[in-house]
Amino acid sequence: MNMNKRIKRICVIILILSLFLGSTIGLHSPAAASLEAATVKKARKIGFTVKKGKTKNIKYIIKNSSLKEKKKKNSAALTWKSDSPKTVKVIKNERIRGMKAGKTYIRGYNKKNKNVISLYVTVQPPSKPKLIRSTSNGKVKGTKNSAGTAMIWYGIPYGADTGGGNRWRAPQPVEAWSGVKKAVTKRKGAIKASGNSYTGTEDCLYVNVYRPYSKEKELPVMVYLHGGSNNSGTANTDFSGLAVKTDCVIVTVSFRLGAFGFLNHPALQNGTMEENSGNFALLDIRQALCWVRDEIGNFGGDAGNVTLSGFSAGARDTLMCMISPVMQGLFHKAVILSGGMTVSTPKEGKSSVEKKLAAVLVERGLYAKKSEALSYIQSAPSSTVRELFYSLSTKEIAQMYKTFNLRMDKFPQGFTDGVVLPKEGFSVISRGTYNRVPVILGSDATEFSSFAWRDDSFFSYDTIFDTMVFDTMNLLGKGIKYVSQLQSAYNVEKTAEALSRDAGHEAIYAFRFRWGTNASVTDSFYSQYVGAYHGASRDFLRGVYTNNKEYSPDVISLKNKKGRQALTTQMRRYIKNFLRDGNPNDASLTRWNVWRNRESSKKIMNFNAGKRKVTSKMTAEKYDQNMILYAMYKNLTTQEFAFLTNTVLEGRYFMPAAFLGLYK
Repeated sequence: MNMNKRIKRICVIILILSLFLGSTIGLHSPAAASLEAATVKKARKIGFTVKKGKTKNIKYIIKNSSLKEKKKKNSAALTWKSDSPKTVKVIKNERIRGMKAGKTYIRGYNKKNKNVISLYVTVQPPSKPKLIRSTSNGKVKGTKNSAGTAMIWYGIPYGADTGGGNRWRAPQPVEAWSGVKKAVTKRKGAIKASGNSYTGTEDCLYVNVYRPYSKEKELPVMVYLHGGSNNSGTANTDFSGLAVKTDCVIVTVSFRLGAFGFLNHPALQNGTMEENSGNFALLDIRQALCWVRDEIGNFGGDAGNVTLSGFSAGARDTLMCMISPVMQGLFHKAVILSGGMTVSTPKEGKSSVEKKLAAVLVERGLYAKKSEALSYIQSAPSSTVRELFYSLSTKEIAQMYKTFNLRMDKFPQGFTDGVVLPKEGFSVISRGTYNRVPVILGSDATEFSSFAWRDDSFFSYDTIFDTMVFDTMNLLGKGIKYVSQLQSAYNVEKTAEALSRDAGHEAIYAFRFRWGTNASVTDSFYSQYVGAYHGASRDFLRGVYTNNKEYSPDVISLKNKKGRQALTTQMRRYIKNFLRDGNPNDASLTRWNVWRNRESSKKIMNFNAGKRKVTSKMTAEKYDQNMILYAMYKNLTTQEFAFLTNTVLEGRYFMPAAFLGLYK
């Protein structure tokens, strides 16, 4: 063999050897070894998946796994542990919970601590709920709250603009829109007086929707009507926290206020029978409830489980909805916070608005005296009076029922027209022809404190009684005590007794909220002069604690934090239960008894807390307006009694004029 051929053969052999050795080295390189091990490991894995935040029963997992029957049988006696509890948590050796997205093993150990079974778990992140929802009029895109726990849709229209030709008409349909409407910022509320002008807009028929940030469906629904004497307030109070904690959908409603929302006069009666009622705000609320019935399913709510709720004037409106024939079937429960049964006759409405219109004519300089202007209005043809109404500017209408010193006046108020509200008013309850639904109703123990501090009459006695000198704070304290009792009695006892006279009425649960009245929990000044202010129960439900720094800067403090939060938790649990099925109770809560018209029965839940824990309990206490007024008569001086009854209580919705005359 010549040299060239030998060299060629050697080169071939070397090449073959190098290829063989190279492939062998490659197979046993770290990367290749890892891949091989992973492949083998993956092939041997017995795994399953769980959603973040969800649980699975270990017995169920074993039963449905591909493990051999012997291991399945032996699994019952094992102790289960997770390789990464931050990813998968084992709960009571019975089930596992996905804590965060990732992968890990759960392992079953025998009594000798030997690993018998290993199961591979993949925790999948939950699919994100959609912020874009469809309605009959178009799509809306919402937003999340700052904590990321709730979804919110602001300003979804349920009725057309109420200005222009729609003023003093029933709410008109909403025009459909194309594309996606952004519902991510708060809208202006209805028009209301502000100083000598006004704020807000007549394009005010909208709802805000709050719900938990989840994909849950068929959640209970709560529709909330704001307070403000039907003269002020908006639908923009944040209820995202309450929606999350009670696992429900909350809808807050913006509706017409003042003379835009309640105005009854024959000169305006040329529309439908509903429009002729003058109860435009109630028609707005009816339209909002219809929107909830038709659309709330698109936001995860159950249209067959709707609770109508309200605070202050909103609570009074809720009670009116209970007796309204046009609201039949639109809600199934009611939560009434600090409001009583008040309505007006059309005759009263006519008289009231004519006086307001007369004041406008004087303001315009057309008449020197209000009596002259009133005489003209009362004698003028209906067409002329109608023209006068429609000549009013937005500012003039807004100022007609301007809230003065938060008087809690009777007007603006619903009218017993016989269509929207029955002519008998709340007397219809005795016939049983109203919306019989389970009710929670309550009052804050010292409600009047919020109004007393803003009532100028308390601080101007020298102009009332000449040289008579009062101890201002002493009289203020007495006013807060007695008038709060009168107001609370009107809102709770009187309402509960009226509803309970109907044997067919659903369960009534009454409460009185007392946090803030204990000097050892707050301080002596706050407990006497602020206490459980008007709206305190609503604020605790929301988890928002008002410090009232102008009165007592350190009331909301670390020393009473545990008690406050425990009370909030308790109240939310009662409400959550009630929203679900009309019964606030469960086995872990203090029993909340149904109201009974019996003197001896414990029928009112007193919500309260100490510095560290809840002290809520049932009580047989009963506030009686006649007894309270008698106590005032016996315990106050003649001047103090006269001042409180004739000045402070004058015009208050919970104190009828006839009642005031009893002890004159």
